[in-house]
Amino acid sequence: MLNEGRLLKIIEDMTEVLENLKECKSVLEETPEEKNILYIEFGLKQIFVDFFIIVEHLISMILKEHKKFKIGIDMKQSLLILNKENVIYEELYLFLNEARLLKNRISHKYKEPSTAELIEFINSNIDKFDKVVDIAKKYL
Repeated sequence: MLNEGRLLKIIEDMTEVLENLKECKSVLEETPEEKNILYIEFGLKQIFVDFFIIVEHLISMILKEHKKFKIGIDMKQSLLILNKENVIYEELYLFLNEARLLKNRISHKYKEPSTAELIEFINSNIDKFDKVVDIAKKYL
């Protein structure tokens, strides 16, 4: 059984970060000409990275619960395992894999996505962010 206290903290953190992500995205869409927009753009990217780091913790816990965790397993492999185990369905698997690639581009500064690209990804997948939180809640 998953550590309930740790899982509750993950759900709390994911929910908070997701609210921040949505709010930051809205500010960027509503006020693109603001002089402080650079800070908001940076914030959006960091909030996105924060969300995915929390997702990585959740996935690690779920893999352990399903006795599929291995030391050194990467996120790409982890997502594939969870998809094959029917923990995440194909659409969510594709979303998380694309989010993983965006997170890497932001974190490692190579081919960093533009703010417009990130906002488009968030808008196209906003319901899937919430579905990740729902998966975490299923383990309570």
